[in-house]
Amino acid sequence: MTKDILINISGLQMDVDPNDPIEMMTTGAYYLRNGKHYILYDELSEDNEVVKNIIKIGPKSVELTRKGGQSSHMVFEEGKENLSYYDTPFGSLLMGVNTSNIDWIEEEEQMHLKVDYDLSMNSDHVSKCKIDVNIRPNGE
Repeated sequence: MTKDILINISGLQMDVDPNDPIEMMTTGAYYLRNGKHYILYDELSEDNEVVKNIIKIGPKSVELTRKGGQSSHMVFEEGKENLSYYDTPFGSLLMGVNTSNIDWIEEEEQMHLKVDYDLSMNSDHVSKCKIDVNIRPNGE
């Protein structure tokens, strides 16, 4: 896989609207270090602030780190609930991520990540969620 990549991310909250995914396509960077895959990309928040994102994919876990006005660090491990704080301009919320499934498919010119999880805020269930991430070399 090349360093310059094209990333297609689709997120779905099943309890909110199972027929209306949030989709984003952007460019980013990829590298492999110590057996872990790193995907780096930027996105604009609703208030036009740049949010730096890092997806780290290991053999048994996936981590999503977002740095900006609404920072978060989500850890996905099958069969486990991981707690972290979701920082907003109005304060922090305790976020729980309970992962039921992680699928990682690595091919020569494409990689695909799928994560199914339950999301809670301050111990209240918010939604069943799915994330699909497709990564391929930029320019193809």
